[in-house]
Amino acid sequence: MAELTKEELESLTKYRLILERKTNGSIIEGIDLLQQKQLTALYDEILQNKLNTNKHSVIGSMLVKRYAFLAALVLYCMTSYDKGINSSINNLSLQTDDDDPIWLPSFYFNDLDVTTPDPDRDSWRETVITALFKENITMILSNVSKASKVSKSILWENIAIYIFWMYESLLEDEGISDEMKSKIKEDFSYVILHAPAEAFGLTNKNPLTMYFHEKKNNVRKRSTCCLFYFTSKNGDRCQTCPIECKQPMTQ
Repeated sequence: MAELTKEELESLTKYRLILERKTNGSIIEGIDLLQQKQLTALYDEILQNKLNTNKHSVIGSMLVKRYAFLAALVLYCMTSYDKGINSSINNLSLQTDDDDPIWLPSFYFNDLDVTTPDPDRDSWRETVITALFKENITMILSNVSKASKVSKSILWENIAIYIFWMYESLLEDEGISDEMKSKIKEDFSYVILHAPAEAFGLTNKNPLTMYFHEKKNNVRKRSTCCLFYFTSKNGDRCQTCPIECKQPMTQ
């Protein structure tokens, strides 16, 4: 096993990595999000006040939008540093600040030792992706969908948009080498187009592929509405919302 350097750890904080357990907030073990009773308690006791809605479908979608930063964090580390974080659900907890008005959790890993790709990077990459999705995100999405009565299509697109954002941001860096740019493109393509359904714990197809399409005027419109407007006092929609309506009804 290898370790992340001080500089690498610092760079991962922009994706909400936290290195010490908080003492002035709440700790939510990843495994607790697979328990419907505890998930419902989180909705009713914390999130409906933070998110300005009591609709469980909306809360579930907003929870997954925040959880999507985990995918960006793990994949950024994989591509940028050739280091694989153990992102299985049992190794993860969410750390939150009780005073945070919009509830943006950070991610704490019990074990932050990492794997490296030697000698077969393709095989290693699939192992990293499988831990992230099959052993974590897919299970979370399934339980949130069931508990919240919200479509898995919405939840998967919530994950996808942050993966697209992370990789496309990397490619916009004019200072990267041609070799690094090639690796970024290869990993990006693999994750969203070529990774098998089995790596996601699914039997049909890669669940990210359908949401990737060309941007228009530098904006990639979503295929689904994330329901954010229910949390906005003004009924505002996201810039990427597929529903063409400036002032939607929120009741």
